[in-house]
Amino acid sequence: MTADGERQVRAILETRTRAFGRRDAATAAAGYDDDLVLYDVVGSFVRRGEDPTGRLERWIASYRTGIGHEIRDLEVTAGADLAFCHFLVRISGTMRDGTEVGMWVRATTCLRRQGDAWTIVHEHASVPFDADTGHAVLRGEL
Repeated sequence: MTADGERQVRAILETRTRAFGRRDAATAAAGYDDDLVLYDVVGSFVRRGEDPTGRLERWIASYRTGIGHEIRDLEVTAGADLAFCHFLVRISGTMRDGTEVGMWVRATTCLRRQGDAWTIVHEHASVPFDADTGHAVLRGEL
């Protein structure tokens, strides 16, 4: 693992977190690769070739407030040209209809280095579910 690679990966995630709070979709999407494969919590099972800025603009627009994006338990493994990380993220804020959001999501992000820059090539977000009811578990103590 390279310390510089880990630092750069962490910086991409921190930049995105700050951008969500400012409602800045372009900055939040800047770390994505053109060949991004996305397994998102909402929407279709697999997203490829979708404009990540447009997707984030639509998501951010559904909130009245900035979006809280608290990363917890981040672990990064970075090699020479590939890196991956996994973490928990708490999404919070107030939606346009007044709904208060406060939920934990599991996330895995894979990155590739091209030249001096790391870009996100795959992202997977999920929520656990209760096997007895089939309902998502979005709240609770970690």
